[in-house]
Amino acid sequence: MSLVLDCQTPLRAAHTTAPDGYRLTYRTWRPEGPTRGTVVLLNGIMSHSAWFFPLVDALVAGGLAVVGADRRGSGLNDEARGDAPSAKAVIDDALAVIDAQAPSGPLYLVGWCWGSVLALNLVRALGDRLTGFVMVAPGLFPSEAVQTASVRHEADAADAAESDAAILTPIVDTMFTSGPYLEGFIRLDERRLMHITPRFRALMSKLSMGALARLRRLAAPLLVLLAEDDEATDNAAVLRAIGVLDEAQVTVRKATSGHAMQFDVPEFVTSQILAFAADASPKA
Repeated sequence: MSLVLDCQTPLRAAHTTAPDGYRLTYRTWRPEGPTRGTVVLLNGIMSHSAWFFPLVDALVAGGLAVVGADRRGSGLNDEARGDAPSAKAVIDDALAVIDAQAPSGPLYLVGWCWGSVLALNLVRALGDRLTGFVMVAPGLFPSEAVQTASVRHEADAADAAESDAAILTPIVDTMFTSGPYLEGFIRLDERRLMHITPRFRALMSKLSMGALARLRRLAAPLLVLLAEDDEATDNAAVLRAIGVLDEAQVTVRKATSGHAMQFDVPEFVTSQILAFAADASPKA
């Protein structure tokens, strides 16, 4: 069986250099004509930007440039797999990709899973550049099953060096989807990140705390897409967290789906993002 990638929009691998000299490789998909904004997709820990391919054609057809901002040590970035020197480096990497691909015009961040955590840590630096923010099955509050697995995996790697990719990622593949992409994509993906370093696990905790602080101060319009059958995320905790925001600022939509909504309900996800972008974009 071959890896399923049925995206028709041409993929371009792009490169930029992080402030500390790390060479970042990521993916971009662009309309042939003018764009009405840029969507920056931020993936979870195990995944990478190719996991968003079911969304790309519809977003590009809607006039949006799409950028899959792979982290260092994941996706197409083979150096120091599963690692990063600091939380600041991870933030700076994402900002470098955004600066390279979206220097002007409407900008929308779409964070899926742990990508929502990273996206929230970019909000202050982006300021008024950020037009709208979308969280898809946000990994702000891991489920009890994920938390239990995380504790167990960290204990198993207690003697590992901080730069040793020895901690198994806690989300099992069946939490993502039970549909055809489980066997046709996820389990065939040789670039999924199965292990992270103790150093990266520590900076994940730091960024998670920063994300919750940024969420309480979020000024940009927010769209939250929740998967009703999500076994990886505590949806009730997410709803409580966004409850502090102005009701007029937040839109919440739910769908019957596993954690990987882009695989289970791609049309739902893209239609919601396109409608949100149309509402949030600056009016002439």
